[in-house]
Amino acid sequence: MERHGTWAKLCHLMETVRSTRKDSMLLVGFGFIFGASTFIFIASIFILPFLSPSRMNPLLQNNLNRFYKKFTLLHFPYYTSSTTSTGECNIFEGQWVRVSNREPYYPLGSCPYIERSPYDCYKNGRPDDAYLKWQWQWQSHPSNNGCNKNIPSILNAGDFLERLRGKKVAFSGDSLNRNMFESLACILWNAVPDKSKVSWLPGNIGHDIRGDMAVRYEDYNCTVGFVWSPFLVYETNPKNRRTQEGIQKQVRETMRLDMIDPRASTFYRDADVVVFDSWHWWVGNKVHNGKDYFQEGNSLYPQLEINKAYKKALGTWRRWIDKNIDSNKTQVAFAEYSETHYEGGQWNTHGKCNRETEPIMSNETYRRRNPSRAKVLHDTLRLMKTPVLYLNISKLTYYRADGHPSIYSKNLTVQERIASTDPQDCVHWCLPGVPDTWNELLYIALMRAGKGSFAQ
Repeated sequence: MERHGTWAKLCHLMETVRSTRKDSMLLVGFGFIFGASTFIFIASIFILPFLSPSRMNPLLQNNLNRFYKKFTLLHFPYYTSSTTSTGECNIFEGQWVRVSNREPYYPLGSCPYIERSPYDCYKNGRPDDAYLKWQWQWQSHPSNNGCNKNIPSILNAGDFLERLRGKKVAFSGDSLNRNMFESLACILWNAVPDKSKVSWLPGNIGHDIRGDMAVRYEDYNCTVGFVWSPFLVYETNPKNRRTQEGIQKQVRETMRLDMIDPRASTFYRDADVVVFDSWHWWVGNKVHNGKDYFQEGNSLYPQLEINKAYKKALGTWRRWIDKNIDSNKTQVAFAEYSETHYEGGQWNTHGKCNRETEPIMSNETYRRRNPSRAKVLHDTLRLMKTPVLYLNISKLTYYRADGHPSIYSKNLTVQERIASTDPQDCVHWCLPGVPDTWNELLYIALMRAGKGSFAQ
């Protein structure tokens, strides 16, 4: 009886062990399934954004947008798309509103840092100033309910200058970025009490050949400069900006897609704020239509499609920035495409914009120019480790057909203007004018980012 009782206890103990082991196996199995499901879910979140948007369910896209806001992968609020979910603060969404008593950040014809041709429309004889009476209003836009109420709604030039004390601001890109540079130079100049302490920076800045220039604000130990680099990567001996050294060495004219522009990068690599753009020169006649022009290493492409070359160049720029820019010191920004407004042809086929005296109505649907190239830029910024302020000025410039120099890009008499066969300028912008708004939004974006002296 005693042996039988012992045997029964032993059987009961073995059943308990089997049950415990079965429960443990079930628990392990459940854990494995749960872990695998979680992995698949997270992986899909990071893979799906790189798929074509047309294949993505809109509800899923909105959910992903909310997800990205919770993490710093895309450096939110630095790089943000213009098509985001409700509640985000997007100061580049809004509309132009007429403000009859609005004054420019600097008086017409006053600033010595505006190139008369093509930006100083007032000195070149433009008779109206209605184009200066429009304010970009973003605060009331439905997408901006989530904006921090403490961020400024306009640019305070005196405050901007104080925050730039002891610092360097660099613009690098094409003539649209030079348009923005001259605007900021004048905004800050107008805020300086003693204007005799503001001057062009002397030295070898290569204005005659490259268009490089810089302004020094002596009392603030501050420099604001522009360095020419329309492709961001290295052009070897371009005909229109050829140095004497390049002529003597007979360097072949190509574009090195794998090499950053060395002269430009020397200027901006130590800047506290650097604003890039690169778009307007990526057109056929500027890049030899991609034939025997684009180069990587020792390999010259017989033919390369321009958008593919643009992607390669931005990739080179991205890797250089991530490797060489100290994001603790330097705030990087990138300005998107600025719209042109030619009617009846392009710049070289008698296109015009001189009859435009008011903005395009805000209820007209915005149509993005070259969305495939815009996607290349967006994808590049998404991959960056360095936080980038994305200045999405394309939409707000779309509606400002009235802001270009048109026939007032040169100082001509009425008779000369009538007889002139020169192309109208419907690419650049009058100063004062629309680029002042770009700098207004740059200031607000810097305050939102709150880095260094821009911390509130």
